[in-house]
Amino acid sequence: MRERNTKTVDPPLGKCPACDATIPAANLVVAYEAAGDWPRMLAECPTCDEPVTPV
Repeated sequence: MRERNTKTVDPPLGKCPACDATIPAANLVVAYEAAGDWPRMLAECPTCDEPVTPV
């Protein structure tokens, strides 16, 4: 697994729905747009070490 810089000037992506940890922008795995919806994201939670959709 690669090293991630969690100290960034970018605003956090949101919180982990499982553990409520703040997910830094550097943990973004993929962002995409679904027709008619807000952009969706998948990011790695720094606490759970699992891919989640930030809330």
